[in-house]
Amino acid sequence: MKNEVAKTIGIIGVGPRGLSAMESLCLEASRQNQTVQILAFEPFKYPGAGPVYDLRQPKTNWLNVTTRALDIPAREAISFHHFHIPYFPTFQEWSGFNATNVDEDAIDAFPLRSKLGEYLYDRYLSIVAILKPLGLYRLIETKVTAVTFTNEAVTITDSNNARHTVGEAVLCIGHQPTYHDQQMTSWIAQSNDHVALHLFKKPYPVKMFQAKLGNPYRPSVGIRGFGLAMIDVCRALSEGLGGTFRVVDHSTQKMVYEPNGKEPEFIVPFSLDGLPMAPKPLNKEIDAHYVVTDGELENYVAFIKARFNSHNTIDSPKFLIEAISPIIATKFMQLNKRTLPHKLSSQALETIIEAWLLDDDFEHDLILSKRLPVKTLLQKFVAMATHTTKLSLDYVIGHVWRHCQPTMYSILSFAPLKDRVVAEIIALDERLKRYSYGPPVSSLQQLLALADAKLLILDVVNNPEIIVTGTGWELSKENKTIKVEAMINSVLDTPKLNRVKSELVEQLRQEPSVRPLYTDLAIATEKDGTLISRSPHSALPIAVLGRLAKGTLVGVDAIAECFGVRSQYWAKGVFNRLDNVTM
Repeated sequence: MKNEVAKTIGIIGVGPRGLSAMESLCLEASRQNQTVQILAFEPFKYPGAGPVYDLRQPKTNWLNVTTRALDIPAREAISFHHFHIPYFPTFQEWSGFNATNVDEDAIDAFPLRSKLGEYLYDRYLSIVAILKPLGLYRLIETKVTAVTFTNEAVTITDSNNARHTVGEAVLCIGHQPTYHDQQMTSWIAQSNDHVALHLFKKPYPVKMFQAKLGNPYRPSVGIRGFGLAMIDVCRALSEGLGGTFRVVDHSTQKMVYEPNGKEPEFIVPFSLDGLPMAPKPLNKEIDAHYVVTDGELENYVAFIKARFNSHNTIDSPKFLIEAISPIIATKFMQLNKRTLPHKLSSQALETIIEAWLLDDDFEHDLILSKRLPVKTLLQKFVAMATHTTKLSLDYVIGHVWRHCQPTMYSILSFAPLKDRVVAEIIALDERLKRYSYGPPVSSLQQLLALADAKLLILDVVNNPEIIVTGTGWELSKENKTIKVEAMINSVLDTPKLNRVKSELVEQLRQEPSVRPLYTDLAIATEKDGTLISRSPHSALPIAVLGRLAKGTLVGVDAIAECFGVRSQYWAKGVFNRLDNVTM
């Protein structure tokens, strides 16, 4: 061993990303022939999993990633002179999924969030079981309220007002509470004044509202938001209360819903645009049509790098759109008989693709109209995902984009781009998540089944006018008004730094040495995760991995990104910086 005294590193937040940081730190320590002491801070009962992947959450909470695409790498075995951390398998290996023997026309399986939580917690326990008895790991089960630092050390203050000193610290704190927008702030104030108003400020855990909104009360329920969380809420208020979804067509997963009388009277979702998510393709065979070849990816990367190296200033995401448009046009032409009829050349298709990606309001006969009734949109998306109808260009764009995302996230992170352009790229990627992050076909078939059963009302889904009374919310659109007695907010927190209201983030935001990004999108970081100082002569001994670094890091929300190279860069940087320091 080089040093008898191990360095102490603080890891604040031990969800999936904090677990990855811990593993990367141990791996790099073994390569450096040193040891480290880890002081971890995590108040949640199941470290490694975190609240998003809570082991105790109900079966109505699904992942939106198929088992075959859930690409969490294994942890390689880590050997030191006097101890050994064993290999831990990939999620697929752990769950018994054989990735090399997939029936291409079998319907893709989507794991439960709780199942992924079990995997992450098992993975956490397997490393802690080795480190803790050796005095190399200690868990503080409280929240961190402040982090202060000099060039040499970091002081971490927890919610018990205890102070802990470490050589370096990394923040892996994931989803944080945010300040409410004007609408929610108004609703909260009104619900405080009127006890008859039942307002639930967040969608998870679903047990918060299940008992209050099901039998025997059965009020009508509004859901603010029309994304993945809304689907979980609908399942919680139907199947989660004892109702049954019965598949009547296995090839398309078409379902009927059989209520049991415990559900709310009816459910009314709505959002600013009223647009539903598009489902993932039904199986591997259908998804293969959108897979990007190695050669196409090479051309995609080469185009983007050439723009980076060009003397021409990049002022918008157009360079990224121009890189992917030829790939999408090619896929659309290859699908030929499955796509909406047209006589356009590849170049003409590229022009349409670029126009739609630059402007969400652009319209064309090959693009599904946003003015269609939402139930029709749901039906058409399901039919496209099962290849039982002609494919629209926007559906193809979304799923080719999905297959390019990992490469895009890698090449754009820390790219030489203006903060404003990074913000615009992230906004474009967020917009396309309606397709690329879509749910399984089964989820949309469940929504359609609930609509057929008159439990889900879609009449005012597109940005209704809302009036709050002493007894509920009145949602109006055109000539239709629906009153709901309870409201669930399913719009998840934004990662924008200026919206986050946790004590720790507010303290960091006010730290004069930390440089934020454009419009406070996130905290600026170096490639190894360390914060970028406002002073070029001062290095900061604190790093951020994950959502709070969104901007310098593009694409931080995917679970596979938690176990990528970013935590490895951070771990290598720790030893570069602390080579001559012991704490």
